[in-house]
Amino acid sequence: MFFDFYSAFNTIRPALLGEKMTVMQVEAPIVSWIVDYLTGRPQYVRLQNCVSDRVVSNTGAPQGTVLSPFLFTLFTSDFNYCTESCHLQKFSDDSAIVGCIEKGDESEYRTVVGNFVTWSELNHLQLNVTKTKELIMDLRRAKTPVTPVSIQGVPVDTVEEYKYLGVYFKNKLDWTRNTEAVYKKGQSRLFFLRRLRSFNICRTMLRMFYKSVVASTIFFAVTCWGSGLKVADNNRLNKLIRRAGDVVGEELDTLTTVAERRMLSRLQSILDNVAHPLYTGPAEHLQQKTPLTQMHHRAPQEIIPACGH
Repeated sequence: MFFDFYSAFNTIRPALLGEKMTVMQVEAPIVSWIVDYLTGRPQYVRLQNCVSDRVVSNTGAPQGTVLSPFLFTLFTSDFNYCTESCHLQKFSDDSAIVGCIEKGDESEYRTVVGNFVTWSELNHLQLNVTKTKELIMDLRRAKTPVTPVSIQGVPVDTVEEYKYLGVYFKNKLDWTRNTEAVYKKGQSRLFFLRRLRSFNICRTMLRMFYKSVVASTIFFAVTCWGSGLKVADNNRLNKLIRRAGDVVGEELDTLTTVAERRMLSRLQSILDNVAHPLYTGPAEHLQQKTPLTQMHHRAPQEIIPACGH
């Protein structure tokens, strides 16, 4: 369930935010400074020589500032839910509830959705039900019809595809649509890389531009979709990487290489982080300080059980 808020940053209540920060044991001067910063803010619109009347705002945070997403994260931090079968995923104002339904039992999932809706109302956050979407991944052969979830008396639309945090998810876990979007972005960035080379830029600068601008687009969230690509999609992106390598003047890491390296790095961070939800205790190979280069050559079944999932 992917939730959408009406003007999320504009609905922050400064007094309520101050109370929550106090509970978090934030120092009183900082709480007072932030509450004062969000209270009594004059706003107006200027168009050439015309200036509108000023309006004093006592809610919300200024748009376009670095502080606004952080304040919204603090404002919503008091609602959390995480079990093995259901959890709430939040990134600033993008919230999603992920549930694993077994034997048709949706009680936990629907309860968490209902609690989140109630909590949003109590905290003066307005949900945009028309833009809230539900994505059902049912890979069974014999599928049963699913009753739509209703929020505030309005049934939530069920979609086959949704873009969440820049990644296209499909109900069949097919990454062709996401690959197409990544390919188009990478191709447009590759144009600028070629333009740089036409100005006789040194190889070091070309490599730096590739890693920061082109590769960051191609490999964005690759740990999520990198291992599930079709052969055609994988070859398409590798072809784009080879073109970039021709421009830079050196052989670049393939998609598979980068995806495996980042996946192993992610697994390592989970195994080392006792506060991670998937942490289940130190594994034997970690106690022996096994390097990632040796883990890379192990079969997948030798690595994945260490996560507990």
